[in-house]
Amino acid sequence: MSRLNVRSKNQVIGFLIGLLIFVIFIPGCWDLTTKNSPTTPIANPKVPVATEVKNTSNASSSLGIGLSGIADWSTQLPFLDAFKSSRQWITQCTSGQPNCKGEWDTEEYKLLNLDENGWVKSLPSPEDAPKYTKVSTLLLREIPNLYPSGQYIVTYEGEGAIEYNFDAQKDDAASKPGRDIINVDATKGGGIFITITATDPKKTGNYIRNIKVIRSQDEQLSQSGEIFNPLFIEKIKNFRVLRFMDWMGTNGSEQKEWSNRPKPESVSYAYRGNVPIEIMVNLANKLQAEPWVNMPHQATDEYMTNFAKMVKDSLDPKLKVYVEYSNEVWNWSFPQSNYALEQGKAKWGDKGDAFMQWHGMRTAQMCDIWKGVFGDEKNRVVCVLGTQRAWRDLETYSLECSYWVAEGNKPCYQHGIDALAIAGYFSGNLGAKESVSKVESWLKEPDGGFSKAFKQLKEGGLLPGFKDSLPDVANDFKYFLDVVKKKNLKLFVYEGGQHIVGIEGVENNEKLTKFFMELNRRPEMYELYTQLLNSWKETGGNLFVHFVDVSGFSKWGSWGALEYVEQKSSPKYNALMDFMNKNPCWWDGCAVGGG
Repeated sequence: MSRLNVRSKNQVIGFLIGLLIFVIFIPGCWDLTTKNSPTTPIANPKVPVATEVKNTSNASSSLGIGLSGIADWSTQLPFLDAFKSSRQWITQCTSGQPNCKGEWDTEEYKLLNLDENGWVKSLPSPEDAPKYTKVSTLLLREIPNLYPSGQYIVTYEGEGAIEYNFDAQKDDAASKPGRDIINVDATKGGGIFITITATDPKKTGNYIRNIKVIRSQDEQLSQSGEIFNPLFIEKIKNFRVLRFMDWMGTNGSEQKEWSNRPKPESVSYAYRGNVPIEIMVNLANKLQAEPWVNMPHQATDEYMTNFAKMVKDSLDPKLKVYVEYSNEVWNWSFPQSNYALEQGKAKWGDKGDAFMQWHGMRTAQMCDIWKGVFGDEKNRVVCVLGTQRAWRDLETYSLECSYWVAEGNKPCYQHGIDALAIAGYFSGNLGAKESVSKVESWLKEPDGGFSKAFKQLKEGGLLPGFKDSLPDVANDFKYFLDVVKKKNLKLFVYEGGQHIVGIEGVENNEKLTKFFMELNRRPEMYELYTQLLNSWKETGGNLFVHFVDVSGFSKWGSWGALEYVEQKSSPKYNALMDFMNKNPCWWDGCAVGGG
């Protein structure tokens, strides 16, 4: 900066007045002078608050939707930049190099020289100790015909060499440094295989980074600042709430410290902490949908505080935010359950209910933090406590949290908790071990067993074991509504829909897996979904969130309302859409932006 030559008193006064006018009246400058938070610094969220609302299709919607997790094999395709869903770097070597046996993955990820965003800064030479001499990743893997073929543009910064394989071939004539053109044939099913064989060859620090992979017809849209695939937006725009549990990698999350949270610049959102706050809020603002976020089970108070501050500063002020501590803390297939038990026992001794007592306490603390950050706007924060629908009375340990109360605290439900949330699934017990022989016998019937399966789902009574048909679910709804009325809370379904999947080894029964997937595609599923949602409304529940939006079917479940993002309709998706159209939200202040 050049020195200011002030020759007179008048010049000094004029300069100071001009500076004051500049600071106060030039947009943003006053903000720069007043942002001062030395104890909890937060980076600029870079998420503009919507000034022009275009989406109004969810203004009175009665349903929410869970967003399927980000993965290289996902058929959700939420981002214009496919690289944001890429797989973690695979370390590789070339046969003939020292110590290389031609293995697919040398499993040396921890030896990579990565920058803060996960880009590879250097590669070893064949003479170096590590086996790997190149790194690769996969995009759009094993989803043949479920992502678009055609020309893609790969842009990147830095110097080096990139190769393409599987479904992608490079157009050498059309490519140039920093901008490769690849032709992709999605029918092959291999996905786009990208390999960095050299980076920063001149050792100047100019390594390959910020790779983007975008369809040529979407390049202009991406350059305008758009993040999301318009087809994805179209499929979810009618829902009032977006539950980001899977986008945040909540189950088994390793997030703990605020400094390690995922950033928009991260190499991929499929790992390294999953989708950043900025991206989730951007989507919520764009759709005028209320976000439902899940605090990682190990998150510190600082993490929760800064998360809340960022949401408060960047989420459209007309929108509420739903906040839940982790996900299914009682589910022993998830690490958070064991964590809660360990923490609870360390605090209160060797007691079997310590995990739910801890769950209640941490939820209460989370609610106090979030509502404290929002201050006068605390009504925008909807605090949610989850419990297991099939285990009645389990919720009492978390709502009352008697161990924490004995330490001088109020019961957990009195710490700003707004709602108790349960699952809203039905399965008819079709996938249980004790049902296998009976269900297999149905497959031999003239209609392939579909009529009896739907009778079991709709009415029950044909199979032994745990009751989980639609009438059983409706009875559970009534039980939990009585629970929340006594505590002056609302009742939500955090996840719901069909739950027809093999368990305890039955998932490996190929005949039944195929049968279960076909059940999900049958037109009768529309009626079952409609019956489920009608019983929820008749009971008096509030928000119902379907699990999930777009996801392919497999032996692990047929969760998606749609199987792929280009699918125009399905019985499940149509039932959700029709229910919202016929049943605007029915609880007080439920309109988006309402009280």
